Amino acid sequence: MDISLKEDKGKIIMDAALKVFKAKGAEKTSVRDIMSKAHLGLGTFYLYYIDKKDLEEKMVVNIAMDVIIKAEAMCLDNDPIERYISFLDYIIDYLIANPFELDLVSRNITWALYTKIENDSRLKEADSGLKFILSKYENLFTNSYTESQKLYILSLTLEIVMSTCKSAIMDESILSIDEMKAVLYANIRKMFNRTGEIKWKR
Repeated sequence: MDISLKEDKGKIIMDAALKVFKAKGAEKTSVRDIMSKAHLGLGTFYLYYIDKKDLEEKMVVNIAMDVIIKAEAMCLDNDPIERYISFLDYIIDYLIANPFELDLVSRNITWALYTKIENDSRLKEADSGLKFILSKYENLFTNSYTESQKLYILSLTLEIVMSTCKSAIMDESILSIDEMKAVLYANIRKMFNRTGEIKWKR
């Protein structure tokens, strides 16, 4: 079978699943529902995915990577801190505008960022979403931090972003998203000083 055709069918199934998940919810969706939407035979599903959970996990990684790469492409500021804030700002705006993706990614954010991504030319030398981000924002840090510490710090800021997005779309939210952003970005600026060292408040 032609590899591109095989990859296309995998994407067709994932795109169909995303539409059905949005309409019915992931838990109420069956593999048969997905394949009916994809207009493909039921057995074809298992050529690409082990089960529905496997499909959902791959979907989370795809969504996360798409948003990360698009966010990075939009960042033009030369200052590393302001560039990182611009990067986070794009992610926040996207996820608030797409609450289904927000729910899906927020439930799996740490796993999605650290998992190894195979066969994605967009990552180049990086093998995970978080390492891709670090490769773009290495200059936020000094060499006094290990790679693991840098990845941990980045993962913390992204988890705070997820929490901010979820809070912003709650009916009982006491702050607007713009008010939340102002607080979040002020604290990120305090966290990183101009030499790239992390400032921990004592």
